[in-house]
Amino acid sequence: MVNKQRLYWTLQIGGWIVYAILQIVFYTISSGSISGKRIVFFLLEALSCLLVTHALRYLMVNKFRWMSFTLPRLIPRVLVTVAALALVAYGLQQIAIIISGRVFNPELAFDPIQIVYGWSFFTILFFLWSVFYFAYYFVEQYNKSLKYEASRIEIELNNLKSQLNPHFIFNALNSIRALVDENPKKSKQAINHLSNILRNSLAVDRIGLTKFEDELKIVKDYLSLETIRFEERLQTTFEIHPDSNTFLVPPLMIQT
Repeated sequence: MVNKQRLYWTLQIGGWIVYAILQIVFYTISSGSISGKRIVFFLLEALSCLLVTHALRYLMVNKFRWMSFTLPRLIPRVLVTVAALALVAYGLQQIAIIISGRVFNPELAFDPIQIVYGWSFFTILFFLWSVFYFAYYFVEQYNKSLKYEASRIEIELNNLKSQLNPHFIFNALNSIRALVDENPKKSKQAINHLSNILRNSLAVDRIGLTKFEDELKIVKDYLSLETIRFEERLQTTFEIHPDSNTFLVPPLMIQT
């Protein structure tokens, strides 16, 4: 089973490292060269984005527990939070400029147009991060619900089999007991039929699906035993297309 915390940090760190590498590559291509200070700046910017998105995840999952909200309630909250954190990221970007040793220009940093540009960039970036995060979360929850539903159905089927099988076995044993003195050879065949059914009942929990051909054999064993009870009153015919023999079906589906 995948460790969710490890997967989260792997994707977080790996994703923002890729972001920094792309920034470095694009800057090098557009400028023709890149300084060490600029590389340090891009790495620090990626680190600040990692911290901001981790804070965003903390607010959504742990602090306010928005993951249980419906989309109409969730989307406005995410947009407001993303917009606020985008301003924080812009501030961290200016700190990264200072730490990396690049020339810090206060007039450029606090220019309204520059602020709007930087804020818009980080808002879009963090919104896309949120979309990917929610997509993964909801797909995971959907898979969990499918597994839960499958487990519930399996439990119901097992309960149904546990209710039906003892009743059938009781009737089959009574029929075989009555047949022992009357027709010993036929009683032996009936015991073989019953043992086949019991063998498959014991193995059914270990297989998810079985071939229709094998399932049909169990049905025929079942009907053979029922014929002992009902005699000529039970008449059966089979019209089975040959191609259906390889189809996969739930075990004991027909018999139950």
